[in-house]
Amino acid sequence: MSGYILAAPAQEDLLAIRRYYLREAGYRIARQMSAEFVSAFRMIARNPGVGHRREDLAASRPILFWPIKDYLILYRIMRRSVEIVMIMHGSRDIAALILHRDL
Repeated sequence: MSGYILAAPAQEDLLAIRRYYLREAGYRIARQMSAEFVSAFRMIARNPGVGHRREDLAASRPILFWPIKDYLILYRIMRRSVEIVMIMHGSRDIAALILHRDL
């Protein structure tokens, strides 16, 4: 795999997470969380089969899940990269968000 693509909705998710940590914990923690997400994206791109399917959340959609702290990274394997499609806190209604975003 050559890398990862951060879909527009996932970019918005990442920005919202960053804003939350800036507000609640400060710059240092927000920066650390952003770095951890980027590290996870790179690891997923190097190992595209990592993660697991969640038929209870995604039905038969070709989406894989990778946990990072309290969050789930949802991605799909593309021809030459992986596409990060969503980053959500694990306490959210992920199944409803997948339907809402039409993934």
